[in-house]
Amino acid sequence: MNDMKRSKSVKLTLMLGAFSQLSGCIDPEEKALIFNNVDDCTSFGVEESACVSQYQEALANHEIESPKYNSAQLCENDFGFNQCENKGSIWQPIMAGFMLAAVAQAVDEGLDYYKKKKRKQAFYNGAYFGKSRPLYRSRDDYFSFRNANNSFVSSVSNRGTVMVKKSTTSEPVAAKRVTTKRGGFGRSASSRSSWGG
Repeated sequence: MNDMKRSKSVKLTLMLGAFSQLSGCIDPEEKALIFNNVDDCTSFGVEESACVSQYQEALANHEIESPKYNSAQLCENDFGFNQCENKGSIWQPIMAGFMLAAVAQAVDEGLDYYKKKKRKQAFYNGAYFGKSRPLYRSRDDYFSFRNANNSFVSSVSNRGTVMVKKSTTSEPVAAKRVTTKRGGFGRSASSRSSWGG
């Protein structure tokens, strides 16, 4: 009898452990703002100065994070004709949009309000947004926005407040090395967690 109870207890423990491991793999969603450009941002009611500031931040991140290729042909293989720009000895895709992640609310809103205004974070629908990141549209997955890690973010038809996977706003993005062959950016690499660049 005790062996039977022990066996059931072990099975229950194993099942609970498996469930907790699976639940740990779930990628929660959070609000983000997604825009094509500054005009797109202001048309949704965000202050122009915040839109400009966040767009410029995304561009600065784009220069560091974007996929890089040693020829126009290799870049266009991944992103399509006329969708790449020359940066001296390398080529990179054109930034197709930008995403702003929700900013955690400060404990003391009164004290932090001025700092937020000074940083020109976007205020939209009662929340602050920042940490601006570049978005891309690949040839293999043209109707989706992807981040520099080649993770799917959202359909390109979505604008303004969009629910996105938290990992797409929080995952670290390193500077990409120059690619000497097609990188597989887009749907063909969707089974991978990130793009090796």
